[in-house]
Amino acid sequence: MKATSLQQVVRNFDPKMILDGQDLRFWFVDRPDSPRGYMRTALQMAQQDQHPVKMLLVGHRGSGKSTELNKLAVELAGQYETIGFDLLDIVGSGLVQYQDLMRTLGTRLPQILIERKWVSGPVGQPLHDAWQRFGDWWRESVAGLSMADHEVSTYASFGTLLGEVEFGASISAFDREQLNNVIERRMSDLIRYLNAIIADAQRQIAPKRLLLVIEGLDKVDLESARNVFRDHANTITALDVSMIYTFPLALRYAPDYQTVLRHFDDDRYLHNFAPSKFDGQPNEENGLAKLREIVQKRLDAGLIENDALELLVGMSGGIPSDLVKLIRGSAIYALARDGAAAQIGLSDAQAITRDLRRERAANLNIAQWQVLKTKHRDRMLSNDVAVRDLLYQAALIEYSNGQQWCDVHPLLWSLLDYYAPEVDPQESGADG
Repeated sequence: MKATSLQQVVRNFDPKMILDGQDLRFWFVDRPDSPRGYMRTALQMAQQDQHPVKMLLVGHRGSGKSTELNKLAVELAGQYETIGFDLLDIVGSGLVQYQDLMRTLGTRLPQILIERKWVSGPVGQPLHDAWQRFGDWWRESVAGLSMADHEVSTYASFGTLLGEVEFGASISAFDREQLNNVIERRMSDLIRYLNAIIADAQRQIAPKRLLLVIEGLDKVDLESARNVFRDHANTITALDVSMIYTFPLALRYAPDYQTVLRHFDDDRYLHNFAPSKFDGQPNEENGLAKLREIVQKRLDAGLIENDALELLVGMSGGIPSDLVKLIRGSAIYALARDGAAAQIGLSDAQAITRDLRRERAANLNIAQWQVLKTKHRDRMLSNDVAVRDLLYQAALIEYSNGQQWCDVHPLLWSLLDYYAPEVDPQESGADG
């Protein structure tokens, strides 16, 4: 429901909240260039052919990939049962190895199948066939660690063991390394057992099929993402089930991106809402109006001054999560100014804008500011390492409305001349 007070605005604009359920129904804002329709059609055809597909969804952090994927799951509900998780929420570290991903698939996927009762018998009954062998494999794999002290004889006890493995690996670097070493040596066994229980689950839910959605790898350290997707693509696509991975935008411009794509059936790109066009003219219909709609669907119009709304929409750079963060922060500033405040004012919007500007500028060095100033002028995308790093940091934003281009995040525009001043050739000592 829409917020009717600034306290409710703070709750409705939580940047960590992923839209699902009723929130997805009432707050979702469609974008005309969304890849969702293409992905939906490809997956529907794969379901009919019973041929799993592996796809990448590429986009900026905060561009709305999770929300689009939740909407996709709703639209595919007649053909697929979707299982999704964020790898970072489970692993607890941005330095991810491919063994972390496969270990998480080996724990989280069986847990969910057991919880949803998509197994070959009641959860309270003894394990059956492939499940029993997989349970024995896991217990043997964690032998010697404290989490392996109980029997694994039923689906419920198997689920408990997997939860302990997952928890232990997330809080103990030693357990994580030990488990990863085991998984590295026995990867083919893990994949075989996972495919066996996937086949069992597919039989339970037929004629529907399973769809796995793995998020989080678009947010990890770039070297970690490169290692997972480039060096171990064969392994992470080896499961006999349709899968969607979120993929970091910066690596889309890496020289070895085509190497990655050879292992996937398709890659789709989720564009940001572009507030302007390449020539600098306002992009009203598919940019600014859509950004306002994101806000207006979550709050009553009288809760924010028009000037404040326009400032925050422009300063978001078209990244939905930044817009949400800006609205929430401005509401908190309004309440801090006056506990009985009934409206976000321009001064509140300016205050949160200054905060986020400082936050975004803090980790940029002088060389990066020079690159940003150049990109603000020419708006040309390239696969230069410096450009990839700035895309990863969201200091540089990619847009696509008629053509691919980029610009500096609007929060940083006012700092460009300060950190990257023009140099007079005579003052610099250059020959003139």
